[in-house]
Amino acid sequence: MLRVGIIGVGHNGLAHLEAHRHMGRSRIVAVCDRNPDLLAQAADRYDIPHRFTDAANLCARDDIDAVSINTGDPYHAEPFIAAVENGKHVLVEKPLANTLEQVEQIVAAARRADQSLKIAVGYILRFNPVIEAVHAACRDGTMGRIYYQEADYIHNLLFQAEQNDPHTGGNWYLQHEQPMVGGGSHPLDLMRWFSGGQVVEVCGYANHVAFEQMQNDDCQVALFRFDDGGIAKVASLYGPRRACPLLNNLRIYGTLGTIEQDRIAVARDDQDVHPEFEPIEAEHVSGHPYEPEVADWIDAIEQDRPPRCDLYDGANSTAATLVAVDAIAQGRALAVPVYRPPA
Repeated sequence: MLRVGIIGVGHNGLAHLEAHRHMGRSRIVAVCDRNPDLLAQAADRYDIPHRFTDAANLCARDDIDAVSINTGDPYHAEPFIAAVENGKHVLVEKPLANTLEQVEQIVAAARRADQSLKIAVGYILRFNPVIEAVHAACRDGTMGRIYYQEADYIHNLLFQAEQNDPHTGGNWYLQHEQPMVGGGSHPLDLMRWFSGGQVVEVCGYANHVAFEQMQNDDCQVALFRFDDGGIAKVASLYGPRRACPLLNNLRIYGTLGTIEQDRIAVARDDQDVHPEFEPIEAEHVSGHPYEPEVADWIDAIEQDRPPRCDLYDGANSTAATLVAVDAIAQGRALAVPVYRPPA
């Protein structure tokens, strides 16, 4: 049975821990968090034998095969590097990192490490059943050539202003969070997955109106150009007075069909210029599908295959949004690096 260590036992860390326990395909050997109170609560509640405040010490243990990293976004790089240097499989939450420099450090560490390690990046929306059906329609030719997509991350996150870390007294979210990266990389990742292309250039705009406590702009909008000529738009808003829109306001336009959220219209022939929308046949789920995501990672380890969102896929989705933030700040379009596995 796979032996797992959990780093970061906030909301996402506990959700991953619960998924492992519920499936019964792995055993949680150790947990780590820099907040000793959260650490004690998690270890005591789930009767986990080993607890650490230093991720490097957890990663050095010989009785751990795989590590799940669920720290705040700016703090993924250090435990990731420690994990792969110690030969551990890794599932790391999205975004992969909070700066392009950290992305480079993570990719460099993975390239130095054992290439048999299975590294997954937690772009969890790929495991939503409707999204899986959309992906199939985009990749099997149903939609034809995809030339424009849009999807948003519009989420009322004003409550985050009150969530100070009692251990440090700070709030990394208010100090460091970039909505286009922390939120917008979700829909961008989906559109990259749907098209199969790579983002090569980005430009955008932003303002700072609705969430004044954030240090960075709370409304960020970007246009991404793909290597096949396709275009994608992402708006990321953290202060709207409304609930999240259905399926991230997803719109996909192909030469043979159109998708709007959970509906699809596909031309039957060349004369069918106004096909009717039909519901996408897939289960609608609420919340994040943690169990399918964790199961995919475990399957990748056991079956020696890539996870659904591997390191380089995750790096490219994250890097494109990080460059988008720079493009907004500079007021001009910028080239986006593309990360590929070693030849």
